[in-house]
Amino acid sequence: MMDFQNKVAVITGGASGIGLALAQRLGSEGAKLVLADIEDAALHAAVAALREQGVEVVGHRTDVADYASVEALEARAVEAFGKVHILCNNAGVSITGPTWRMSLADWRWVWDVNVWGVVHGVKAFLPRMLEHGEPAHVVNTGSLASFNGNGDHAPYCSSKAAVLGMSQSLHSEMRAMMTNIGVHIICPGMVATKINASWRNRPEGDTPWSDREFANADFRAASEDFQGSGLAPEAIADATLAAIRDDRFYVFAGTNWPAFLEATLGRALKAENPAVTTWGEDRRPVDQRPSLWQTAV
Repeated sequence: MMDFQNKVAVITGGASGIGLALAQRLGSEGAKLVLADIEDAALHAAVAALREQGVEVVGHRTDVADYASVEALEARAVEAFGKVHILCNNAGVSITGPTWRMSLADWRWVWDVNVWGVVHGVKAFLPRMLEHGEPAHVVNTGSLASFNGNGDHAPYCSSKAAVLGMSQSLHSEMRAMMTNIGVHIICPGMVATKINASWRNRPEGDTPWSDREFANADFRAASEDFQGSGLAPEAIADATLAAIRDDRFYVFAGTNWPAFLEATLGRALKAENPAVTTWGEDRRPVDQRPSLWQTAV
């Protein structure tokens, strides 16, 4: 069981959503923090607010899609606090649309952040975490989408499935080598964050398949209402700290995730076709449209 007092935690995507909730929760337990985010203004605001609460924290603008940027983050963390005990590879983005219509830029952007961001974090931080030998933890943010390919959401779902596989591999490696490093994956359903507005952080000049997510007021309003119906990020943070303390790999929150996993993985166990769920066009009668994501909180 880890005592978080004076432990050093690095959190990517730390200026909002789940990342900020993790920072607040770890800070309240006495951890020293290094917050990383691509949004300068939000990062500065988060650091200032945490310092007002008495948390020892530094901020470092980071683009997790760029390995050199993540290497610089690791160097900054070591410079500030000497070593890292908790690495939260949390930064993530999303876009919706038909699998065949989304641009290659859409696919590359989501995978660069969601998958390569985790690869970069592990590669940059793990060697020195292994070297110092103290109990440490790698926390990767996956999703219930790690287990389910939802229609109109292929880049995100496939990226989170990759994070699950990567995390399971790393968990096996750390256990087989008898290290002091625990590995965890956060698998939330719908969470009340701003991931539905991920477009705000797209690389300059990137070409999305559609401008509906930022230019269509009705689409944006519906997306915000739907996203806002999810769990509070603080619930995810609480579940994460509990999993770290108990050295549990999977981090689930809410009450309905067992039903969600049964509805998805149960079909695989019976060699049945996947449930047909989509965020996009659905021409089936209303009573034939399962709503797994609505029940995943």
